[in-house]
Amino acid sequence: MRITSRAWIAVLLVAPLFSLFVAPFSKAAGLDDGYPPGEAAPGRTCAADAVGQKTVSSFTGKALSCTLVNGIARWWIDGDPLPAVEATAPTSSGAPAAPGGPKAAASVATANAFMWNKGVKVAKGSKFITIAGERPAQVLIPGSLKPKVAAPLIVALHGFTASTSELMSLMDLSAEAYKRGVVLAVPSGTRNNDGLTFWNATGSCCDFNGSGVDDSQYLMDLVKQLSSKVSIDQKRIYFVGHSNGGFMSYTVACNNSDKIAAIVNLAGSTYADSSLCNADHPVSVLQINGTADELIHIAGGNVFDDAKQPYPSVLDETSYWAGINGCSTKVPAVVGKAKFNYESAIAGSETTKSAYKCPKGVAVETWTITDGRHVPKLNDAFVSAVFDFLLAHKK
Repeated sequence: MRITSRAWIAVLLVAPLFSLFVAPFSKAAGLDDGYPPGEAAPGRTCAADAVGQKTVSSFTGKALSCTLVNGIARWWIDGDPLPAVEATAPTSSGAPAAPGGPKAAASVATANAFMWNKGVKVAKGSKFITIAGERPAQVLIPGSLKPKVAAPLIVALHGFTASTSELMSLMDLSAEAYKRGVVLAVPSGTRNNDGLTFWNATGSCCDFNGSGVDDSQYLMDLVKQLSSKVSIDQKRIYFVGHSNGGFMSYTVACNNSDKIAAIVNLAGSTYADSSLCNADHPVSVLQINGTADELIHIAGGNVFDDAKQPYPSVLDETSYWAGINGCSTKVPAVVGKAKFNYESAIAGSETTKSAYKCPKGVAVETWTITDGRHVPKLNDAFVSAVFDFLLAHKK
């Protein structure tokens, strides 16, 4: 299967994030693979920030591209099929899931998609559980939960092509979840025909192979299953998403506005046609964008510059929710003159906040990261502020 142009663009989407996990290209000295040391060769790793780049092998004359192979950046011969995704997620019957066409491929998850907990240091008394099924989800249950008291729940959603591990590297919610006594669920999207993870949020993002997977129903089923195992406060169910995960957070809220208290959308968007959103109950919304985001623009645009994949401006999407929430739909007012230091790669305090005037108990806010990119380097103050926003609201 030849990698599509969309797949290349998608790979570029998370190249900065993958650089946090994949070692730079090695000189390959001592590799016994039949190619000269130091050469780009099929199967050898390449730098994560080189994903999408091409070269010609001086040894074979074949065209190579740096691409993601099961989540690792490697040189690959142009036109050669990628290896099958390693699938270990069980089906509902308990048998291993197997690829077998677009929809079957979309239901397959990889083993390392659920390994975000390996690097997490949890305090004494905390534990991880797995909610099984075709797409297992890992859940952190903090030891700080109070006996016989229902706990808030945050469901955190990764971006297109990303993994749960990468989401936790972008914004590690684990320590704050323990501190605040919040149950944290981190599910994984499904994989498309190019082996790239996605959430089927809107027609623009990001079920590009048309699998039709109902991620909104999957996520609410996950909440239901988790609630049968842990005492969850049904008035404090929250979603946090980055990029495609942000799109998905809006979609879940549109379809389940009577159940979700608040969402946080980082560098994502929603339906270009607001009539497709079925929300009829207030949901508090925090929309966060960088002014230098190379993929999702504050003024709106098209996903991957495809006119068939539009998304609205931040003003349009937040004013829609302001209307749902009974807020003033005028341009939101800046909250004071303070700036906040939430992005560690940008000097000084770079983030400003604005909010609509809303009834007590609900909110629609926008945070703008000046010079912030699609994959920002977020600090602990950012995570703490996100928790502040979420936990201030309930159904």
